[in-house]
Amino acid sequence: MRIWILDPSPTAERWMWIQGWARHSRHSLLAFTLPTIFSRASWLSPAIAQARAEGLARRIRRHLTGSAAPDPSRRPVGQPDLVIITDGMDGMVFREATADLLAGVPLWAYWHMSRMARPGPLPPEAIAVERRTLQAAQRSLFHGEGQRRRVLDALSADDPALAAEIERRGAVLPPGFEPSPPPPAIPTFPEPLVLWLLRGEPEEIPLLDALSHPDLQRQPFRVLLLSERPEAEAPRVARLPRGARARILGILSPTHPEARRWIPAARAVVDGSMGLHSSIYLMHLAFQGPWPLAPAGSGFLDGLPPALRALCAYERPEDLAERLTALLQGSHPTDPQGVHLALAARTWSVLAPRYDELCETARAA
Repeated sequence: MRIWILDPSPTAERWMWIQGWARHSRHSLLAFTLPTIFSRASWLSPAIAQARAEGLARRIRRHLTGSAAPDPSRRPVGQPDLVIITDGMDGMVFREATADLLAGVPLWAYWHMSRMARPGPLPPEAIAVERRTLQAAQRSLFHGEGQRRRVLDALSADDPALAAEIERRGAVLPPGFEPSPPPPAIPTFPEPLVLWLLRGEPEEIPLLDALSHPDLQRQPFRVLLLSERPEAEAPRVARLPRGARARILGILSPTHPEARRWIPAARAVVDGSMGLHSSIYLMHLAFQGPWPLAPAGSGFLDGLPPALRALCAYERPEDLAERLTALLQGSHPTDPQGVHLALAARTWSVLAPRYDELCETARAA
């Protein structure tokens, strides 16, 4: 099959998803993207979603006809067997803009992140944007069961009929990851080390809320922050109280060579976002040894046995502080080998055939 993946704002984490699947797939995958635009906005405006859809539609038109402008005399050549769009665009705008190019080609949507799956109220416009993509796609693929359930719950309050339809034709397809080779030597550090994933979002569990917890304040430990945009996180970290800042070693990209060197030496890795993102980074990091802590509902937790899931999930800063305290004191009943074995089922060598088989059902649709 020829499968096209369209991502309007691909982060490094999303590229890991695309490239990992492509390396292990038995099908031909081709990615179309737009320049990544980072924003702290907690929802996607209709104008941005429309502009991204139109931009990708022009990319597709140029690829198939040689011109980005509509021209009836140019017939499309080389259409794919399946198009998968990702979140961050208006799927209905894209489908209408490419109707003459992709007639008969199934259109699916993969949700790395959904605004409807975030905690708290959302502007009606945010729900409207995602509803249009849900309506445009023949199938919606969610990265985790918690994300799927939250989207359906939010949609049920707005459009019960569409929620029932999405539940019928949706599916959960967890992201995969590729293990990294261990470093030549694991460094040692005088205090326990905690890795903390930041995604630059307003509704993240704030560092201060957890680090200022009385139990944690009495524990000796240091924090290494991980972010795709270390320079953008620096001002936020600089505003933390002096005591919290003193624990922070620095901010690095998760793929930075220095970060990779310290991963196996860490006691824990925290996903600090409540937005239920794809858990690619968290899986990649936890597979190397640190005990993972993820927000309740994270797709990361789906792959763990129930007993381990309960030890890795948190709902509030207080929960997170309690689990970190137990880990630092050595009283947390951790089973790193159990986590490692569970995550082995999420490597691309295992998951890619599942992706391929699901995509092959599009031929019979």
